[in-house]
Amino acid sequence: MIASGESVVEIAPLTLPQDVESFHALLAEQQPQLSTRLKQVAKYVVDAPQQVAFGTLAEIAQQIGVTSSTLVRFANYFGFSGFSELQKLYKQQVLNHPSNYRERIRQLKQQDRAQSTANSLLHEFVEGGRLSLALLEQQLDTHKLQSALDLLSAAEDIYICGVRRVYPVASYLYYALTQLEIRCHLVNNQAELGLMQLKWVNTQSVLIAITFSPYSNFTQEVAHVAKEKGAKLVLITDSELSPLAALADSLLIVHESEIKSFRSLTATICLAQTLCVSLGYAK
Repeated sequence: MIASGESVVEIAPLTLPQDVESFHALLAEQQPQLSTRLKQVAKYVVDAPQQVAFGTLAEIAQQIGVTSSTLVRFANYFGFSGFSELQKLYKQQVLNHPSNYRERIRQLKQQDRAQSTANSLLHEFVEGGRLSLALLEQQLDTHKLQSALDLLSAAEDIYICGVRRVYPVASYLYYALTQLEIRCHLVNNQAELGLMQLKWVNTQSVLIAITFSPYSNFTQEVAHVAKEKGAKLVLITDSELSPLAALADSLLIVHESEIKSFRSLTATICLAQTLCVSLGYAK
C-alpha cells in the first residue's frame, strides 16, 4: 500500500508489461483504481511516449505538474522497480523506429522559430502528415482493424458520429459508405435533433464514434445510448485512456501530429478510407 498524496493506493499484483502496447492496455484496465495524480501521469505517458523515453525524471515531473516521487510511485504501482525501468519500454519502442524520434525533434525545433513563412508552414504540415501516417502503419494493431471490419460487415446498418474537429472524418465515412450502397446514418445533431437520430439503433447496428482529446460530450452521450440499445461500438480515438475506450467493442488508436497547436487529420482520414474500401470488398 502506498500514499499518493491525495489518497491511499493499493498495489495490485500485476504482471510486469513487456512492451508499450501491453502497458497501455494495463493502464486502461487499472485507470479506475488510480488516484487523481496517478491518472495525470498515465495520461501523459500515453500522450507523450518520446518525452517519456528520453526525458529526465525532473523534466517529466515538471511537465506533468507532479513531484518526482509521484512518478516513482506510478512505476511501482505497475510492478516496475523504478521509473527508469518503465522508461526502457518507451526507449525500446523509439529505438525500433528511430525516424519517429528524429522527426519529433525536428518539429519541436521548427516550432521555436520566431516567424514562419507559408512555405515553411507547408513543409511542416507535410512532414507532420508523413509522421502521422508512419505511426499509423507501425502502431495500428491489424487484428483490431480486422475486428472492426468484421463488426461492420455483419451490421445491418451503421451509425457514424464525430463532431467539431473530426466532423470531416465522419462526413467522409458517411459519403463513402453511401457510395458503396451500405446503409448508414450520420449522427450530427443537425437541427438539434441530437439523440433522436438514434431512434432506429438496435442490436444489429454498429456505431462508429470518432473523438479525440478534449473528448466531445455529445459523442460520449451518443455512444452510451447506442450501447444501451444493444449496438456495437467501433471507436476511433487517440488514447487507450479515452473515456469511451472501456465501452468499445473495437478500439482503433490514431496518433496525429500537432504543428503550432493545429492537429492533423491525415492519419485519421487514411484509416477511414481503409475501413470504407475494405468494407466495400467484404460486401
